[in-house]
Amino acid sequence: MVILRPVQATDARELFPLIYGTSVTDTLAWDGPNSYEEFEQSLMEREQQTRLSLRHVFTIIETESEKPAGIISIRPDAQNFRGEIGLWLGEPYQGKGYGTYAVRKIVECGFKILGMEKIEAWVYTGNRASRWIFEKNGFSLEGTIRSALLKHGQPQDDWLLGLTRPEYEAWQKVILHLASERDWKAAQADGAYNSASLKSEGFIHCSRPEQILDVANRFYLGAQNLFILWVELDRLQPVVRWEPIGRDDYPHVYGPINLDAITAVTPYPSDTDGRFRQFPRR
Repeated sequence: MVILRPVQATDARELFPLIYGTSVTDTLAWDGPNSYEEFEQSLMEREQQTRLSLRHVFTIIETESEKPAGIISIRPDAQNFRGEIGLWLGEPYQGKGYGTYAVRKIVECGFKILGMEKIEAWVYTGNRASRWIFEKNGFSLEGTIRSALLKHGQPQDDWLLGLTRPEYEAWQKVILHLASERDWKAAQADGAYNSASLKSEGFIHCSRPEQILDVANRFYLGAQNLFILWVELDRLQPVVRWEPIGRDDYPHVYGPINLDAITAVTPYPSDTDGRFRQFPRR
């Protein structure tokens, strides 16, 4: 879907029209550049900071067009214990899942490469689209920071979202499956979980935790009495293959799921309009 490449000053040519004079800066602490020269200079500084590991700034490249779509960064504290994510996407690239995927990759970088113990993000209160991007990657809302900053001369409240290393590592060990109440009861009686797709396609469709909300709204809109099966990969007996569907890859389980691999079963209700908006938690 997207790749992250260390930022270069030359990216200014294609990034500047995506940020200058647009609504993108309405929900950023930064008001945007005043000129192309200023923007190019700021990218030059970020490029240097990235070389020195003072901040890790990446240009988000859409793989299909190979064009820059925005910027994502992670800034470590003095002890490299915590990191703070910054993110913006140009308007043509919003609402396509690019932000969710970019955050997934920068979080992986923060924990697996940089060795951080916690990653945080600050989001304007009311900016639910951005909040969703982080919640779909396992972040929890930790609170509202009142008068966190001044925006256009007015105090602005921020949501603080955070993800710890133990939380992240727990997410890497599970995959999720949406099941009807009938199918779950049948599994308890049979001693293993099967689905219709196992017979028709040869595998059971599953998702990463961050994918489940989109899957629910795409395939189960308006469905009632759904349950999320939390499947521990270390306990799962059938083979799991990560295979591409559209612009992402999904875990497919090639056989019935043994019940001892299902370590939690949580109801997953939709809102009154049939849409799913609550990110699941065990």
